[in-house]
Amino acid sequence: MGFERLHDHWTVRLGHTDAAGVMFFPAAFEVEQEFFERWLEAGGMSVRGMLEGALAPTPVVHCEAEYRRPVRVGDRLAVRLAGVGVGRKSFELAWEMALDGAVAVAVRVRRSSIDRASGHAVDLPPELRSWLESSQARTAAIT
Repeated sequence: MGFERLHDHWTVRLGHTDAAGVMFFPAAFEVEQEFFERWLEAGGMSVRGMLEGALAPTPVVHCEAEYRRPVRVGDRLAVRLAGVGVGRKSFELAWEMALDGAVAVAVRVRRSSIDRASGHAVDLPPELRSWLESSQARTAAIT
């Protein structure tokens, strides 16, 4: 993963498409989740660490996807982190998935840091906040 540049490629497979061979709505969030996990790992963290209690979990609290043009089975998307929003207890990542140099799908996902026992929102862990701020400095700020 080229996260020094915060981007990489992803190929659309048959399982990500509908009967017409076009990428269907939930697939954009599968891509986002994969790239979120890669992004975490590039920052020295992991979803496994969240599940094992080393880092506060960050469940999705809001997500949206905009399909700007059809994406078909076999298409190779250039996926990049386009922007980062950092709050006290939550953060948002914006991803762009480009095909032939034009954005085909734009995804934004907001996650909230929670206490595992109570499920209540808590401040972002310092190591996560630092990685978010570093990523934001290399992309764009989301307000």
